[in-house]
Amino acid sequence: MNALFWISLLTLAYAFAGYPLLVAILGRRRRSVPSGGELPSISVLLSVYNEERVIAAKIRNFLELDYPQDRIELLVVSDGSDDATEALVAQYASPQVRLLRQPSRGGKTRAINRAAREAAWDILVFTDANSMFRPDSMRKLIAPFALEDVGLVGGRSVYADKDGRETPGGLYRRYEEWIKEGESGLFSIVGADGAIYALRKELFEPLRPEYINDFLHPIQVVLRGKRAISEPSATVIEAGEESGGAELRRQTRIMAQSWLLCLRFSGDLLQAGRFGFLWQLVSHKILRWLTLPLLAVLGASAIAGAGSGVLQALVLFGLAALAVSAWAGFRGRGGISHAAWMFFILHWAAMLGLFRLAQGERFVTWNPRGN
Repeated sequence: MNALFWISLLTLAYAFAGYPLLVAILGRRRRSVPSGGELPSISVLLSVYNEERVIAAKIRNFLELDYPQDRIELLVVSDGSDDATEALVAQYASPQVRLLRQPSRGGKTRAINRAAREAAWDILVFTDANSMFRPDSMRKLIAPFALEDVGLVGGRSVYADKDGRETPGGLYRRYEEWIKEGESGLFSIVGADGAIYALRKELFEPLRPEYINDFLHPIQVVLRGKRAISEPSATVIEAGEESGGAELRRQTRIMAQSWLLCLRFSGDLLQAGRFGFLWQLVSHKILRWLTLPLLAVLGASAIAGAGSGVLQALVLFGLAALAVSAWAGFRGRGGISHAAWMFFILHWAAMLGLFRLAQGERFVTWNPRGN
């Protein structure tokens, strides 16, 4: 029991504090991006399914971007939408806004494959219908491509409530961005924000329907000898998180797809000699996905009397405080309680996703938030 106590405690400490501090120190040097030069041409890819609530606002947001209009296009792929989405997009049809219809649902990845195939320009930008760019975010997102070894640039989502204030979930997102900044200066980020990231078109490879693009693309970029980096000043605004049940279902789908990719591509990374990136993948993702089992082992071993008296008491107090706070968040309390509840949901989804993957389930289609 004593060994289990220390293994679980040190693993959790490394995953949530040791690794972030390590990459922050080792990756603190970042090369400056050359200023000036001609802006690259970009194709924004948007896969939608029944997004009539937000699609008009999304297109207006695109048209208001601070970017030369002759160097940017928006491809909207309707994945079998049966509401007013396609009619709303058609109202904006122009050389700059193109509607691509898929009569039957095939999933987001299939839609992205089609959009990438028909994209006219050199840089592909991936986004979501409910993610609104700040006017200067596109320029900031594209700027790092002036560095030849950069293959992917990830931006940052900001969750806001109805009054425009950042929600408590933003605290965790800022923590994640701090880690990504260190990873950017070291090897590469191990996951992009699906609401805002850009990829060189020459690096795009058609994806299998069950693959999640924002997690796979950094892996593919590294395997092709390029870097995936974070640009936190490039931001999009999103509505606040969904209710616990809806968020759990969404995160379970994401986690099942993420586990699949880790199991599928870890061997490729090892064979290609990308040891540094593989270390980051294990430290940043896999160890964190195992948080709830590690917490369970830690709590059980502490109750059994493992560890010193003071440390044992601190561990049990911390676990009890986390559980009480998560319960309060489940009951509708805000602030830290809500953040604790979302922390539980995210890591419970990691276990559910692995379980459903082991059962042979594969996720292909999705529903937009709010549906």
